[in-house]
Amino acid sequence: MKSSWGLIFLCTLVLVSEGANLDDVKEDEEEGDVEEDLTNFTTDELVMFKTLWKLRDCAGPAEENDNVTMIIEYTRAKDGGGEEEVLHTLTTSVRRSGLKNVCLGERRRLALPRAALEEHRATELLPGLVEKDMNWIDVEVVGVNDMTFTRMESGLQLSVLEPVAVEYCNQTVEEGDTLYVDYEGTLEDGTVFDSSAARNAPFGPFEHGRGQIIQGYTDTLTGRCLGERWRMVVPPHLAYGDDGAGDVIPGGSTLTFDVRLVQHNQMRWNDEVKKRKVFKWEQVHKPEKCTEVTKVDELYIHYEATREDGAQFGSIPERYPPYGPFSLQADGKTGVPGIDLAIPGMCLGEKRMVTVPPRMGWSKNNAHHDTIRVLLHLVSVNGEKIAGLEGPGSRRGETGDL
Repeated sequence: MKSSWGLIFLCTLVLVSEGANLDDVKEDEEEGDVEEDLTNFTTDELVMFKTLWKLRDCAGPAEENDNVTMIIEYTRAKDGGGEEEVLHTLTTSVRRSGLKNVCLGERRRLALPRAALEEHRATELLPGLVEKDMNWIDVEVVGVNDMTFTRMESGLQLSVLEPVAVEYCNQTVEEGDTLYVDYEGTLEDGTVFDSSAARNAPFGPFEHGRGQIIQGYTDTLTGRCLGERWRMVVPPHLAYGDDGAGDVIPGGSTLTFDVRLVQHNQMRWNDEVKKRKVFKWEQVHKPEKCTEVTKVDELYIHYEATREDGAQFGSIPERYPPYGPFSLQADGKTGVPGIDLAIPGMCLGEKRMVTVPPRMGWSKNNAHHDTIRVLLHLVSVNGEKIAGLEGPGSRRGETGDL
């Protein structure tokens, strides 16, 4: 099989970064079918596998009931004849053989004999798979349950080990924020060269994006939530370069840091903050007559969004027509997850106040790091509109989302 791991990081935008550096790949790249020595493979039921690459520190390993997200490279039949190597993202249970004890970020080559294809639903899960007596499939694990792995274009490797759920994340890190972190730094041989535990205090305060820490920290802190823990493998050019740092860190060292964000501006990570759900909505006005909207109804809404600094935007303060038409179907919605979740059960003329955390808000066109309060007013359902509404007009064709 012609290996094309490089394309994974150039073409897959959701789970890995564009254009990643693949210097860590140890396998030789070959043209045509791979001639493998199966004595180097481990047998896992009907499937055989071998590890192509993995991080020094295994996040996991994945257990039987865990869900694993993989980027899969396999050979597919082309519509016009011939074959091509393609990439496919799949989330599945680790109960599927070939994934035994897999680590976050690990790359494996799976050998599936023809007899294993049906049992593994391979042709169903991998559209157009070319069936052979022995089928070679390369996988990279980019998620285990809530943990995620990303190889950045810079060469930095990021494993988010303890993410904060989107509805509990009040604010994400942006330039100028004042931060404190707990951390442990190790050399390539595993030697601990520094830690907040040894200092009996977190590292800080420092201002994010102002050059007060190594670039590896800056790159991974942007967009993080208070309380999140991650592990980053930082190449020399994003750490201390060829000079190193004193007698502790040799020149040219690749460093591993295990980090948790423990203070973000004035807010500290504690049990109370950990349990505080940010996303919520409350009813402001409900008309006497109410028929709840369904997923397929055609809707228009007016809205007024207020940021933490008091700045406002939306159809109400900016005096433009209501947003729509849209529905609550999977291919519709507003493009703002927090608002989409607050609309079900509304009726024509109803108003709701929604608290939208950053990871549930305007992530595309108007990315924000704060929590936004949004007043929603449902003004039209299937052509029926509230009294006094002019329109309904629409800016959907201009914006694509709110």
